[in-house]
Amino acid sequence: MFLEDLQTLPWQHSIAEWKELGVKHVHVKRGVGRHPIVFVQVGRHVFVVKELGYEDSLKEIANFRELLNRGIHTLIPVGCVMREEEPIEVDTQIGKRYERNRVGHTLTLLLDRVIPDSQLYRRAFKFENRKRIWDAIIDLFVELHSRGIYWGDASLANTLVKFLRVDVPYIGKKVELKAFLVDAETVEIHDSISDSLRSTDVEFFLESMEWINEDLMAEGILRDPLGTKDDVEYIKAQYELKYEANARLMEFEKRTGLNVQRLLGKLRVPVEVDLLQKQIEEHKWYLNERGEGQFDLVEAAKRWHDEVFVPVCRLFSEEEVPRFFPGKTASELYMEIMTHKYFMSKESGKDVGMMKATRDYIDRFSTAGPLASFWIAFTKKMMKIVGIAETGLTGISK
Repeated sequence: MFLEDLQTLPWQHSIAEWKELGVKHVHVKRGVGRHPIVFVQVGRHVFVVKELGYEDSLKEIANFRELLNRGIHTLIPVGCVMREEEPIEVDTQIGKRYERNRVGHTLTLLLDRVIPDSQLYRRAFKFENRKRIWDAIIDLFVELHSRGIYWGDASLANTLVKFLRVDVPYIGKKVELKAFLVDAETVEIHDSISDSLRSTDVEFFLESMEWINEDLMAEGILRDPLGTKDDVEYIKAQYELKYEANARLMEFEKRTGLNVQRLLGKLRVPVEVDLLQKQIEEHKWYLNERGEGQFDLVEAAKRWHDEVFVPVCRLFSEEEVPRFFPGKTASELYMEIMTHKYFMSKESGKDVGMMKATRDYIDRFSTAGPLASFWIAFTKKMMKIVGIAETGLTGISK
């Protein structure tokens, strides 16, 4: 058990002295932090040891555990170790007093194959590549705030990123970039948080990019600065969109009983939630009109999932349609066609219909692929699933 191995470390000494005392250190790149940190190998495991006040360390370990309970990507806490030092002399009105001087050590397991953002951004990424990392950090903010968690010290220095293999509906595994919160001293956990606290967290993070710029300049590293106008506008706009979409999604899942993220992955804009609800309400109307009885929203959602969503996604996969739309999954294509139909209808002032929307989406976004006959046959199959008459299918140009 590694806890027994940890007892062999020289906890009675400051971690700054450990290397000279023979403790095996592991070289890990890290950002600038305000507390001493060492990475040490004990047995088969590598641990992160951060030295700070004892009460702060206890709070941080408790915060890490609660963050994990709430589904947040963060460090794996091991525990807190206390070191007692000489009492601190304090002058008071009645004379000198001595207070206990307790040093704490926050002990966590080192995450495998993670990259500190402050190191990652030493590289001169183009904005399109930087957006991938911004998206991961924005997702972390949304996950925190939607669960009532105020970070309080949001910065690049307190973030790690890691490529994870995740399950994608109707596709299998794919690699996704995830951001991890790695400093939980200032975290506050509530039932919900105010818009003011949400804004404070994001603004503090944007300010932290200026610190990284200053650190890089001090080290003589010349590169494009972080926190540009484009960076700031992108982060603010995408955060608000994703936060609103997530808020609507959580309410939608309560009303329908569907686990939308398991089905579709993340929904990026609020209109996608509205479109899902509209589809299920239409399917509810269709079932009731067909005379199969009166269905509530939960029952209709299950029937929509079984009779429309799954068959359409299965059709996309069986026909290998995602290969003509690079980077898209079957479920993403389903949602994108629905969204495309919504915006086409809004622009024309009337419902353009599923067939026209599908045809236009194919024309606009598919790579050069099969002949028109393939797309006509495919669209007929999709229309049959969603219950739309097989008319007006000519004119598909691919």
